[in-house]
Amino acid sequence: MKRLIILCSIFFLGLSLSSITIPRVYVQKLTLENGKNPSITQEKDKSANEYILKAWINTRPDEIVSTEIHPLHTIAVKQVGDGKKFPFTIIASLQLGNFPSQWEAGEVIYLEITHKKTGQKKTWTQSIPEGTNLIKMLEKPVVVPPYTKKKK
Repeated sequence: MKRLIILCSIFFLGLSLSSITIPRVYVQKLTLENGKNPSITQEKDKSANEYILKAWINTRPDEIVSTEIHPLHTIAVKQVGDGKKFPFTIIASLQLGNFPSQWEAGEVIYLEITHKKTGQKKTWTQSIPEGTNLIKMLEKPVVVPPYTKKKK
């Protein structure tokens, strides 16, 4: 009986460990066409209400995380910085460890941001590099809507 309890404990421990994914954060600077920060409202513990951000990994397109249904620590559009030592910056933030399946180096993250008021969208990709450290993309911002209308 004691042996059965030990075997069951090992089985359930292994089962619970197999569903844990490794945490890793990706942050991407966002700007408008003119290089300025997008206008967003800051609400405590919420992603910016002006945008919907969705993300998925190329090998698992059905595992979508979105600001519409997931919490701020999973996926968000938010402002960082203090305006003094670090300038105010708008970023897209994604916690890869909150996808249902484990991410792998070399996979590609697909991201789609939608400006709610205009319905305009921007999509981009990011390859997952080796390692587990922060994926910080602040030097090459992604230009997001709203876009200015082109004159004909």
